Amino acid sequence: MTQPVEIALVGCGAIAQRGYLPALNLVPDVRCLWLVDVNRRLAENLASRFGIPNSTDNYLPVLDQVEAVILAVPTHLHARMAHEALDRGKAVLCEKPLGRTTKEVSGMLAVSERAGLPLVPGMIFRQYPGLQQIQAALLWDVLGTLREVRASYGNPLDWPVSSVSFFDREIVGGGVLLDLGIHVIDSLFWVLSLEEASVTQYCDDGESGMEAEAKAHLTIRLAENRGSVPCLFEVSRLRRLKNCIEILGEKESLIMPLSSSLAPRLRKGGGSKLALAQSVSPRTEIECFGEQIKAFVRRLRGLEANCATGESQIHVLKIIESCYAVRKSLAFSWQDYGPWT
Repeated sequence: MTQPVEIALVGCGAIAQRGYLPALNLVPDVRCLWLVDVNRRLAENLASRFGIPNSTDNYLPVLDQVEAVILAVPTHLHARMAHEALDRGKAVLCEKPLGRTTKEVSGMLAVSERAGLPLVPGMIFRQYPGLQQIQAALLWDVLGTLREVRASYGNPLDWPVSSVSFFDREIVGGGVLLDLGIHVIDSLFWVLSLEEASVTQYCDDGESGMEAEAKAHLTIRLAENRGSVPCLFEVSRLRRLKNCIEILGEKESLIMPLSSSLAPRLRKGGGSKLALAQSVSPRTEIECFGEQIKAFVRRLRGLEANCATGESQIHVLKIIESCYAVRKSLAFSWQDYGPWT
């Protein structure tokens, strides 16, 4: 019988409390030995609550006592802490974004390759059953020639932000485009097996330094010689958007909700909606985190796994960097009106 992988969870913030900690109970192939956080009292309390035997505020000594680490720390720490773990022979599952820039991620990949150990980005959308279903068998014949792709993801910000560093570009790397947009762009590359994507236009409201609204026009080149199509992309921290990827074809349109509990559907030109023939079993968000940890363990053991790779994030971050490079101010409808007299 294969022994459980002994790990440390580093970082005890909201993503750990809402996702990784409750999900660990769903993964018998993993045994979490350590909780690590700069707030030692928090780590001790959570260790007691979730039945984890050890807690500390000192990261480096823990690396000698585990096989792998989950990094759920602020973005500016990802590269340094991943380097330290990989250099000591520990596999790494790192929360998104893997790095703030392609340069950071390239450096992390170099260390991973030198160590011969997996570096897995925490792209949780890859554990959504509906997206997995379509990625496994995209309905090209049903859709016909593709005309356009539309992707949107947004909700009013309700994340329990613990410090102003969440809004510091130097620390986190970017605003909503990097925070939420990275999920959507990664899903586009993964589900559609994109060969290439380029930015034709990008606008956001980030005059003060951190954008909360972002829109982009992309050109995406599909696999299997299916040509290039335009893609309209939108993310928001202020509004609830459609939260889906729409693939508009000449015969049919496919709607893929960016949700762990909703199934894809086909939409007839007349407006009727048809459920896809193959049913999708919904997952809770905690179950998705459990599936992500399972995939990480499979990758660590040299098996095929349904999770992102560090290499995949280079493509995603190149698009985000290209957006920021051509940024223009986002125009709002109320700006069409003159000042009050």
